[in-house]
Order: sequence, then C-alpha cells, then structure tokens
Amino acid sequence: MLIQQIVNGLTIGGVYALIAMGLAMVYGILRIIHVAHAGVYVVGAYAGLYTYILTHSFILSIVSSMAAGAIIGILIQKYVYFPLIKHSPIISLIASIGLFISIEESMRLIFGPYIKSFPKDLFKGEYHLGSVVIGQSQLVVVFLSVAAIALIWYVTQKTRFGLALKAVSQDIDTAETLSIDSKKIISIAFAFGSALAGLAGLLVGAYFNSVFSSMGDVPAYKALAIIVVGGMGNIWGAFAASLAVGLIETLSIGVLNVPLPRNSLAFIFMIIVLLFKPEGIAGLFKGLGK
Repeated sequence: MLIQQIVNGLTIGGVYALIAMGLAMVYGILRIIHVAHAGVYVVGAYAGLYTYILTHSFILSIVSSMAAGAIIGILIQKYVYFPLIKHSPIISLIASIGLFISIEESMRLIFGPYIKSFPKDLFKGEYHLGSVVIGQSQLVVVFLSVAAIALIWYVTQKTRFGLALKAVSQDIDTAETLSIDSKKIISIAFAFGSALAGLAGLLVGAYFNSVFSSMGDVPAYKALAIIVVGGMGNIWGAFAASLAVGLIETLSIGVLNVPLPRNSLAFIFMIIVLLFKPEGIAGLFKGLGK
C-alpha cells in the first residue's frame, strides 16, 4: 500500500509541477500572481479532449493542448498584463481573477456544464510489479511530466534564452541595457509556461477521465500554495514543492487516513513550511537559479 501510494503521489505531483513551474516562471518575471493560469489549464484540457475524439491520436491531443495553452497565454500577456504592467500588482491580480472566471464560464457555455470523458479505448492497460499496480495512464502521465520538466531544465539552464530569462526576471531595465528584448523574452516565457499548463490540463483530464468547465478551481489556489512553499518565482522550488504536495496528499489520505479534506493539505503544508522557513524552500535550489 505504501509503495502504491508513493507511485500515485509522484504521478499527481508531476502534474502539479507542470502547472506550478509555469506559474512560478510568470511570477518571477512580472511579479504577477497569474490566477488565469488555471483557466489556460482548462482550455488545454478541452482542446486535448476534442482533438482525441476527432482523431483518436493522443500525440495530436498533446500538440493541440499545448498549442491552445500557448496561444491563450500570449493573448493574456499581450492584451491584459502588458497594459497593466505599470500599475499596482493588485490591479493585475484582480484582472487575472476576473479573466479566470470568464474563461471557465466561457467553457461552460460552449461545452456545457456536464463532465465529459475520453473514449474508452484510451489507456486501458495496467501493469503489475508485485503488489503494485501501475495503470497505463500513470505511465503516460509520468513519462510526459518527466519529459516536460527535463525540457524546462534544458531551456532554462543550457540555452541563451534561459540566460536572458534569468536576466529579465532579476532586472528588466538592466537586461534591456544589455540589448535583451524583454518583451520578446516575456512573450516566449508566457507561451512556454501556458503550453505546460495546457498539457497539464490534458493529462489530468485523461488520468481521471473527466473534463469539466470548473476543473481549474482547485489548481487555481493549490498552485499558489505550491509556489509560496517553493519560494515565490523559483521554478525548481516549485518543482520540489509540487512533488512534496503530491506525496503528502496521497500518503495522508491513502495510508495515514488523515480525517481532513485532501485539498486542504497543501495549505497546511504551506503554513508549516512558512512557520520555519518564511522564504520557502527556494534556498535549497540556489545553484539552479530561478
């Protein structure tokens, strides 16, 4: 049971990481709490679902969900956040909350209020390692999450874009004096982070076999708790916090039978971490940077 729950926790933690790392990337650059990121997650889920229904190709569903997420992210950055960038962050936060609600309501009006499922031919198999059962859906989710996180590591640590991203996140004005096009870097970062959120929406929809318009409600606030634990704006702190929250949730409910709502555990964990380490766990990842 313990090993089974650890596998389950790492699976869902990997999905949390896709959402939280993109959110941390956005906060690290613009210092905006991007609540609408969860709306992008919902759009990605629907895009992937209907692509699979039409084509029965999960690869095309992945491409569709990431493309839809990237497009929505760029539009949000260009037409919502950039016009507000010189104003108080509170204004951007209010705009982001309103945008998130608008996206969810738009999905409800377009696709209906009921839960939609993937066709039954998706992820039917399962594998047994002793007493541990690993579903085909878990393998796909873990593989894609690891691949996406490896891509984030490579892009942020081994490319000129990653170096420019660090410079912009530390000081936009100084970065521009060094001939770095900050607007271009921010747009690419938004597209990249939003594509990951779209992929996360698809993976959660496929893993639980349910897609619905309000599926972003829980990720909207849970991702905020995760990036606070990870250290605001620190991508790798968000990654570690995501895995920790995934494991805490599954072990607390599945093994320890903690009599608390599953979705409250992320905030309890956040409070405990902040009591002892107010800056979050970002200090553990200084070598990797933001």
